[in-house]
Amino acid sequence: MKHVLRFTIRLYPAWWRRRYGAELEALLEDSGSRDVWDLFRTAMEMQMSKWSFGRIVTVCGIAGVLLAGAVAFSMPYRYRSTATLKMEPYSEAFERLAQAAFTRQTLTNVINNFNLYTRERRSMPMEEVIDDVMRREIRVRRVAPNIAQVSFAYEDPVQAQRVNQDLVARLIAANLGFRGEAISPSPSDRTDGERIELIVAADQPRKQIETKRYGLAGLGLPVGLLFGVVLAVVLRRRAPIR
Repeated sequence: MKHVLRFTIRLYPAWWRRRYGAELEALLEDSGSRDVWDLFRTAMEMQMSKWSFGRIVTVCGIAGVLLAGAVAFSMPYRYRSTATLKMEPYSEAFERLAQAAFTRQTLTNVINNFNLYTRERRSMPMEEVIDDVMRREIRVRRVAPNIAQVSFAYEDPVQAQRVNQDLVARLIAANLGFRGEAISPSPSDRTDGERIELIVAADQPRKQIETKRYGLAGLGLPVGLLFGVVLAVVLRRRAPIR
């Protein structure tokens, strides 16, 4: 900690260090103070009070990009596993069948069985984890009139594949349960006689290139510039430190 405090003191202007540096260092060592942030903030204020408006804005913009980029790319990657299903004869029942198969209770069992979303479950009720997190990672997408893909994304590639295999199995089981019955009261929506075939099993998950990472990193520039403008105005309104 002493090394950090000494480094922070060196951030102050040279004239200030010559006059007060030794006294402040002795005071900090005697008191054992750990308030490094206050020292750093004051040092930056003193340094930037002599900077031009443009320099303050530019430095803050660069700092915003670096900070936002560090946060964005420290986020865990998502890995998406995809399986392909075929329904014979042609039917519009894929999406409705997924709704019937992936109920809240079913997804609760999946989360508990695979111990998913441990961080989220510490701060969110299970209903929100299911509706706001897990359902966004499940995709049922039609790629041809009678062919659909079911996929699931998660930060652990092994878990992503296992969970997707489980979801596909539940979808097929739900279809077996509904064969000969109507998913809705309309006769045209019946699934009687329809057969779902797994033609491509859940594959090895692929890392998703998430555009939101780059969006978050790019957001750091305007936020940093705006902060720099506000900071420059505030510093200019303050009386100069002598």
